[in-house]
Order: sequence, then structure tokens, then C-alpha cells
Amino acid sequence: MSKKKYIAFIIEMVLFIIASLAFYQGFHYWMADIDGFKRIFKVCPMYLTYFLVTYVLFAYYFLTHQPNEEKRAKTLKVNGFGLTIGGGLVLVLVIVNMILGNYEFGNVSLIFPVDLIIIDVLVAAVGVFTIIKKSWILEKMPVICKEYSKPKWLTVLSRILAFLYVWIAEYFLGAILMCPTYIDFSAPAFGWTIPLYLLMILMSVVLFWHEYYLVRESAGQPIPKKNENITKIVLLSFATVVGLFVVVSDLFLGETTYYVSHNLQCILPIDYMISLNLGPRLLALCPLIALWFNFIMSMTLMKKKVAEPLS
Repeated sequence: MSKKKYIAFIIEMVLFIIASLAFYQGFHYWMADIDGFKRIFKVCPMYLTYFLVTYVLFAYYFLTHQPNEEKRAKTLKVNGFGLTIGGGLVLVLVIVNMILGNYEFGNVSLIFPVDLIIIDVLVAAVGVFTIIKKSWILEKMPVICKEYSKPKWLTVLSRILAFLYVWIAEYFLGAILMCPTYIDFSAPAFGWTIPLYLLMILMSVVLFWHEYYLVRESAGQPIPKKNENITKIVLLSFATVVGLFVVVSDLFLGETTYYVSHNLQCILPIDYMISLNLGPRLLALCPLIALWFNFIMSMTLMKKKVAEPLS
């Protein structure tokens, strides 16, 4: 694997972890105002600030996964302006709220709202740097994805599924990274939540493995077919067994154990509010759908060299 592509892969994984923490936090700020959005002017800059971090991740992803140089340059330019304008506008909203006295120092975090200002300034700075140094970035940043001739319908479908999967994986990785602070290990239903925590980790493991697979392939050092198939079988088997266990246990025991309300109210607030265990079923199905979709595509269309795995 080339050194540049390896570094690009590491940067993408680090950005994903940071974006996961930010996305999880931003979602909870959004949930805090979901009841009629009566405090939207106060809360909106808070969750937009954290969602901008996810935008940085996607901008970086499209930069390193676009083999077409012309499209790559256009994408970089658009995202540069998007990050600059987005970070600048949200920064203005944060400062206006400070002037109006809507933000009390330290009422959310130790340095709030300075943390929001720092993030917005950094996002805007990344956008400005991207615009100014566009040619340098295009020259230095490697492409870690091969270009395939693929059907239009597959491109659209894979993009939609990929966006949804990444957002869900981000949220649950952020949750699992922060969960030690609010898990009640002594709760009677704690044991029923363990498979859910495993699936939260699995969703990100699937992404990490897929990106590593793409990097190796684009660098001319593909993973041996035998090892690739073994990895796919292991991931598919684990996701299927654990996912089915979660769905079955949730359907038969969820209403009696109330494990969502006991342990997962901070991770699945919507489930907690409506007293339904929809989150566990979604979490069980997401890695299954992604893995099986990837597996089927690689076993059919990829053999004809007309498609690429879900990315």
C-alpha cells in the first residue's frame, strides 16, 4: 500500500470517529427542541455546529473517492465554499445568541459556548484553505477508489444506502464511545443490551474494513481472494446471528424487560419517548442490509466489472 493512500485512509478513519462524537451530540441538541421547535433560534446553532463536522467528513470522502479529475476539482471547489459559508453563518448565529444572552457560559460544557465558536471557526478555516489551496490539495491528496463503469441505478442506490448507513453508524459509534458515562451496569435488563452494543461497534467495523479493502485495491495490492471471502463470511455470520437474536429477543422480551428505558434512553431517545423498541430492530437490520447488499453486488455485477462495492 502506498504511503499517501495509507495516510489518507488513517485520516478518514480519524475524521469518522470525530464526526461520530459530533453527530451524536448534535442529534441530542436537535432532540432537545423537537417538541414544536420553540427554541429553534437558540438550539439550531448548537446542532448545526456539530453537524458541520460530519460535512467535513463527507467533503473529505468525496475528495478521496472521486477518480474523475474534472469532477474531483468541481467537488472540491463546491465543498470549499460550502464549508466556508456554512461555518461562517453558524458562527454568526452563535455570536448573536451570546450577545442576546441566550448562551450561559459553562451551562452545556466547561467552555460552552466557546467550543461552538472554535468548531465553527475551524470549519470555515478548512473551507477557506480548500479554496485557496485547491490545486495543491488535488495534487497531494490521493484517490483511494478505482473508477468503474456502472449502471446509473446502482450508483444512485448505493449512494443513498451509503449516506444512510454512514449517518446511522456515526450516531451509534458516538453513542458507544460515550456510553460508559451513563450505562447502568447493575440494571436487571443490562444483559439484553450487550448484543446491541456489539452491533453498534460492528457497523463501524464494516465501514473500516470496506475502506481498507478499497485502499488496498486502488494501490494495486488487493486483499487475497481467500482472505476477502473469509472476512465477508465472518462479518455476515456475526451480523446475521447477533441481528436475529436482537430482533427475536426484542419482539418476545422487549416489552417485559423494558431494557430500552432502563439502559438505552440516552442512545435511543425517540424509542424512550414513544415507548417502542424501534431502534434495536433498525440497528439489527442496518449492518445486515449493507453486508448482504455488498455481498450480492460483488458476487454478481462486480464479476462483470460493471460495478463497485457499496461505498
